[in-house]
Amino acid sequence: MSPAPVRRTVSAVRRRIPRRWRIALRRAAAGTRPWETPSVRELCELPAGTPLLVHAGGISGDRALDGVLRALARLPEFHLALVCDAAEQAAAQDLVRRAGKARRRVHPVPRPRTMTAAFLASGDVAVFGFAPDAGLGLLDTCLAAGLRVVAADNRVVREHLARHRAGDFYAPGSVPSFAKAVERAWQRGGDDAAETPEPPEPAAAPVEAGTPGRWRALGAGPVRLGLGTANFAGQLSALAVAISAARADVGIELVVAKPPATYRYPADRYLHFPGEHRLDVQMQQAARVLGWYTHLIVDAFRPVLGRLNGDDIAADLPALRRARLKVALLAHGSEIRHPGAHLERHAESAFRDAPEELRERLTVVAERNRRTAEDSGLPFFVTTPDLLDDVPFATWAPLIVDVDAWACDRPVLERTRPVVLHAPSNRWTKGTDRLLPRLQELHDRRIIELRLVEGLPHSEMRRLVQDCDIVVDQLVMGSYGTFSCEGMAAGKVVVAYVSEGPHRAAGVQPPIANATPGTLVKTIESLLDDRPAAVALAAEGARYVRDHHDGRRTAEAFDAFLR
Repeated sequence: MSPAPVRRTVSAVRRRIPRRWRIALRRAAAGTRPWETPSVRELCELPAGTPLLVHAGGISGDRALDGVLRALARLPEFHLALVCDAAEQAAAQDLVRRAGKARRRVHPVPRPRTMTAAFLASGDVAVFGFAPDAGLGLLDTCLAAGLRVVAADNRVVREHLARHRAGDFYAPGSVPSFAKAVERAWQRGGDDAAETPEPPEPAAAPVEAGTPGRWRALGAGPVRLGLGTANFAGQLSALAVAISAARADVGIELVVAKPPATYRYPADRYLHFPGEHRLDVQMQQAARVLGWYTHLIVDAFRPVLGRLNGDDIAADLPALRRARLKVALLAHGSEIRHPGAHLERHAESAFRDAPEELRERLTVVAERNRRTAEDSGLPFFVTTPDLLDDVPFATWAPLIVDVDAWACDRPVLERTRPVVLHAPSNRWTKGTDRLLPRLQELHDRRIIELRLVEGLPHSEMRRLVQDCDIVVDQLVMGSYGTFSCEGMAAGKVVVAYVSEGPHRAAGVQPPIANATPGTLVKTIESLLDDRPAAVALAAEGARYVRDHHDGRRTAEAFDAFLR
């Protein structure tokens, strides 16, 4: 065999030998003991003196590692060891790919059977993710190895590390703050005798109003606000942006507990829905919420400490009180809307069409949550005015839409046969089966062009709204919702059933053509008989939704609570 094929064969064999075995073979050749576990630096194949960060916690569920990788661009001399087990190899390789130009400085290394101080000692700085819930056992191992620890600032970790004078802290979520904490740790090296932990530096630039998915990081201000955990229709994400734009003293962490398939809206931390029943998740949440937050907005009465205490917030409240957190409740609809009371108030109530089992279940939920709200005496906010009928002691905090994203300058009602759009997310809550025959009648008479849309992606729905003349939303609930706001933002005429009393109590008169299934045909015919008035109504709607639903008024509603 010629020399070239031999060399290729040897290279192929080498590639099949795990790195750990190759290091052991070199050790044996050098006369050392090959059965000893190689150090983390040896597994990275880095010489002494090269600055080495070590992330020894789990990586599969740690979204914070994206921030650590971004920080490497600010730390050009540093390498990062990602200690991971076999099940995390794919996730580790994905992180390496996402590291961009820094990927050659990111080294996935196999986790030893036992995480020992000897294994970690050749590193320089132990880093923990942007989530302030590092395990104390792993912290102690890092300290025993002589590593300085860079961690997100929170009370539990700070108090633990203060005894060792070996911690450098940063504002969770802030890449510049993390990078500076690493530089401080590296400069101090192992000489910590006279050092005390420093407070985290503030997060970088303030968040601009209306920037989708961006809010000021937790720890960037004296008010540390937690939001969680339902995030229906992305309303918590929008609220985080709105509050950040309104107040420079608030840092925010948004935690969402849902199945991964529904991770549609941005958040700081996602809890896989069944995982809330695990003890370790419950303990992590308790450390995070009780040890770090100063304020908490509880979304839809969902628990915030995990599900081991129960499936609603009531059982978490004693612990939240003992931690002296300021807590507020936020509701959006069925978690507080009482089916029986709604049927009594509204002749065309949506609950006429709801399955009996669902009505019974929602009755239990609404009555339980009302008791919790009344007994707790906590500030209570609702996103639609009709809920003030159920909880008159609540405050209206208007739902939020991205007004600029939906706005368009396409004229309305210029077509002889205007386009009418109805897009139910859930038919019984919109009264679809009752209103559809009436719209179909108008369509068949060629008075309108009906477009019934269900199950389309959000981006496609936006195009259809911007292309229509009239949006028909719910006609059976008593208040306008997100789809009505999106229609108004696009400058369309919106038809919905709006109950007068609660909207008067909220101090608003929405520019919506009021209709029920029984009056729908007459309402649309009236709009078409006086098109200039209908066009003026659409223009007023665009102004109304900007005044009330772009996030500014919602942030104002929470102002007193956050002071």
